[in-house]
Amino acid sequence: MKRLIERILQGIPQGVVIGFSIALVFSFIYRVDHFVPSSPEFVAQFSSNTVATLISALLWAAMGGVFSGASLIFEKETWSITRQTIWHFIITYLVFTPLAVLAGWFPWNLPWLGGFTLIFIAMYILQWIIYMFIARRQIEQLNHLVKSRKK
Repeated sequence: MKRLIERILQGIPQGVVIGFSIALVFSFIYRVDHFVPSSPEFVAQFSSNTVATLISALLWAAMGGVFSGASLIFEKETWSITRQTIWHFIITYLVFTPLAVLAGWFPWNLPWLGGFTLIFIAMYILQWIIYMFIARRQIEQLNHLVKSRKK
């Protein structure tokens, strides 16, 4: 439990930095004359842009904590890469999705949720393929090392 809390706390500043960076990029892309932490609909819910930014930062912190804490799953050496990836997907999807909706990244409706889900699944399939490729290369290297020592 201590490791989980430590990992979550490590992810909080990362989430804020990533969230702020994304919001800053979108503020430039949409050529607004001031920083916008999220969609206009999200910002309009608050009394000021500053309050919207504070709430956004808290949501970004939570997102960072979720992904960082969930990364401990990949340290379970008794689990297969597939099992690790599936559990990481489930945890992050179930917690991150509501946070993304709350952050105003997309509305809570079926078309947007469906599109988001497909993108999220595609990212995890790509991640799984990369991890499998890396694991296969490591096994090949270890097998080569074992064979060379037997000679």
